[in-house]
Parts: sequence; structure tokens; C-alpha cells
Amino acid sequence: MELRLQAVAIRTDRLNWDSKQNCMKVRFGQITDKGLNPKREVNEDSLLALPERGIFLVADGVGGRRGGQVASQTVVDVFTRVFSQEQSDDLRDLVVNTIDLCNQKIFEETEINPELKGMATTIALVCLEGKGGKRAIVAHVGDSRVYRFDRDGLICLTEDHSDVNDALRAGMITEEQAANHPHRNVINRALGAEPDVQPDVCELEVNEQTSFLLCSDGITRHITNDEITRLLRSGRPPEAICESLKELCYMGGADDNLTAIVIDLGERDYTDAGTRPALRTIGATTSPAAEVQAQRKARRIEVDLSQPRSEGAGAGPAQSELRPRFRLFNGKSKGAEPKNLLAKELVADHGGAPPKKGELSTGMKLRLIIFGLVVGAVVGALFGKPLVDFIWSYLGRPGLYEDRGIARPPRDAEVGAAYARFLEGYPKEGRQRLNDIISSNSRNAEAVFYLGRIAYSEGKYDEANDRFSQALKIEPNRSDFRVYLAMTYLQLNQTRNARDVLQPVISPTPETAISPTPTVTPSATHGG
Repeated sequence: MELRLQAVAIRTDRLNWDSKQNCMKVRFGQITDKGLNPKREVNEDSLLALPERGIFLVADGVGGRRGGQVASQTVVDVFTRVFSQEQSDDLRDLVVNTIDLCNQKIFEETEINPELKGMATTIALVCLEGKGGKRAIVAHVGDSRVYRFDRDGLICLTEDHSDVNDALRAGMITEEQAANHPHRNVINRALGAEPDVQPDVCELEVNEQTSFLLCSDGITRHITNDEITRLLRSGRPPEAICESLKELCYMGGADDNLTAIVIDLGERDYTDAGTRPALRTIGATTSPAAEVQAQRKARRIEVDLSQPRSEGAGAGPAQSELRPRFRLFNGKSKGAEPKNLLAKELVADHGGAPPKKGELSTGMKLRLIIFGLVVGAVVGALFGKPLVDFIWSYLGRPGLYEDRGIARPPRDAEVGAAYARFLEGYPKEGRQRLNDIISSNSRNAEAVFYLGRIAYSEGKYDEANDRFSQALKIEPNRSDFRVYLAMTYLQLNQTRNARDVLQPVISPTPETAISPTPTVTPSATHGG
């Protein structure tokens, strides 16, 4: 077993799966690789794909050269044995019980074998239900992740079990600080670290446009969410996407083991010539968070009118010379102010002589007259009720939320104005404006939440559930987010999930204070 685990494994598989139990087509690709770090002599990651049983998982071993690979392989072996047998248990219970069995076996092995002391592993899995394939169970422990991708974009369905992520969620550190934190690879929950483990489990509805990405942190530490989105949107088959994930990690240094599974549900028209991601320069080590921060830097467009016109006698200026030059830049302004062109225009207006002090040129007088006429026309058109309606369309009508019985309007003014348009009977505009807010700030929890409320009011409970879940991950202490999420679970006949998500509201427990500089847990440290 050890020799097989030490080998670098790269596999790509596909399966069109259309049995009595599962009628939805499934195609998947998978990859696992040791990476480029010379200090990592073996691959401690493991993966499992049993499409005929609907189970896919990745496991990232913790605990050193031998312990990590033994722990992750134990997860694969246990799930293979359990899911290779016919089962009558509820799917969620089966997943939770199998994770508990893995935890017991790994923990007991560490107690018996001193060489394996301290070993543990993460797990991230997707299990598709057999009855039509319309339901999926997602579970995880540690910092391996599960992403969902469909027409609504990319959503991370898991929260890293780490002190750094806990501090980030509590608002104690920023995203940039979290990405560069010296203990970002220290997890506080893993299989085998304790006698008992509590996995995070959720249920969701899927359709023929749903895709999943399961991956270890060796992928996410080198690849941004934007790059993942471009890959999953490219139209390329899952096995090709897995190869691209490896390429991107290698371009970023690949300083950790990397493992990924990409799953596509439903019929797809693939293209092998799909858009490939822009690969970074070899040796680049820019972190995903640093790239995100770079994209967020303020950028301005400068209009450069400093170039003189053509001055040939009797000939008009060339069109290319009249066109202003636009320059995109960050930071300080570059280039001269457009004073030269303005001075030449003033001279031309006075027949070649500059205007007297205090006197306006003929051209300037004409411009002022035209400007006054235009402003007067615009104000006249907007004056009165049209102007009020115009302002209300951006600020929201006074008392609108109270009239609808909404006791707690959005705290964010932009979100409030956008949702007000929905309440006024313009759902398309309301959605668009909320999506625009999310595009500029993906962690605006209220914008995500109110998109969910629009979906809920339209009876789109699956979409609403995804939105409320995403909002709650961003702001986990918002009780209104939990209440609406519970409501969608009830609409989806998932009573247990509704009860679980409301538990912190019904029986709140004091939150544990989290230090922005977490204490290192040697037995749960992995990654470079």
C-alpha cells in the first residue's frame, strides 16, 4: 500500500450513469499530485470516486510522511467498503455514520501504533441520492472544500475549520491578513484528532446544470475563485479542467499536495478548445488573496487632451489627432494637464490673439449659452413628480418597508434602494441592482440575502436556500438570515436542517473568543 500511495496519481474518468437508481447523466474528472515542494516526499492526499454509488470525496492527510497518507487512505477504504454494499439507511445518516466510523478507526490506530501518533485527515464529499439524482449531501471536516457551480455562478458550500477562518468570520482580521497569516494552514477540526468529530453537513437540490468541485487546500492556496469560475464556465470536460487546475498550481509553485474532483451533472456539449485560463509566469508566487486585492485597487480613466491639433493652413485637423487618448492607470496621475489645447482654442476664437483679461471668448460664451439651455431643459423635464420618482428609484420610497410590514429594512442603503425596486413591482431591476452590488463586493451579505428573499417570494426555494446559506456564511450571527434559511428548508421538506439552523437562535451559547494569532496545533498542521 505504501508504494502505491507514494506514486503520483493522475486519472481522468467519465461515466454516463443512467441506471434504475440514478437517471441523471454524470461525467467527472479527477487528479491528485505530490506537487513541487521537495520537502514533500509523498502525496498525503487521497480521493475516491464511485459514481455508480453517487459518492465522491477528497481527503488531505495530516501528521507527517506516513501518518497523513495512512489517515487519508483509511477514509477512502472505509467509504469504499460501506458504499459498495446495498444500503437502506437514510443517505444523510449513512454519510454521517461513515464519517464517524472513519474517525474511530484513525483515532484507534493512533492509540495503538506510536509511529502514527498525531495523524489525522480532512474530508470533503458529495453524495448524490439515488432516487432521480435530484438531491445531494455535502459534508466536510477540515479545510478541504466543496464548490457548486451553475447558472447563478460559483458558491463555496463549506467553511474552513481553522482558527484563522474563525477570526475572519468574526471580523477580527481581514481577508488579506487571513491569506497571509502564518497559521493559515492550521486546522482545528479533523478526522482522527479526537475520539469524536462533528462534520458540517448540508442537503441541496441539484439539476442538470449543476457542477461540483471538490479539492484540497493545495488547490485553493494557488487558484482564485475567479480562475475557478473561468474554468468551470469554459465548456471544457471535467478531465481537461482538472489538468488545468494542476497547471495553475504548478505555475504558482505547487508547494503542497494537490487533489481535485470535478463533477458535471446532466447532458453537456463539451468543447476541447474551450477557453483556458491565463497561466501565470513560471515561478510566480502571488497568493489568491493578493490577486483579489490587486483587482480591487481603484482605477481611473484619464482623458489626455494635451496633444496639439494639426495646424496646416486651410486644412482641418486629422480625425485621429482630435480624438482624446484614454489611459488606464493606478495611483498618481500621469501626463500634463490639458492646458495646451485649451489655450490654442482661446487664441483661435480671437483670430489669433489671446482674449483680454476678464473677457470671455466668443466660443466660451456660446458654450455657456448652450449649457444653460440644456440644463434648463433637463430640469424642466424632471421637475415635479418625475424628479421625485427619479430620486425614489435610487433611495427607496419613504415608508415603503413599513407599508409592507418589514420591520428591519437593509442596513446598506444601496441594498435597500435595490430591494425597494422589487417591492415597487420591478423585480428584474431589483435583481440586477443587487447583482451589481455583489459584483463589486462579493461579501455583501445583505445583497445576497435579499436576492434570496426575491427568489423565495417567487417560489424558487432551491435558489433562495443557496442565497440564504451563502449570506449566513458571511455573517453567521444574523438571526434573520437563519430564520429565512429555516423557512426554505421547511418548504423543501427538510425539517431536520430547519431545526439545526435554528438551534443557535433557540438555544444560543456563548461564543468562544478567537485570537487573531491562533495557537498552533502540531497534530493538525498541514501544508507549507
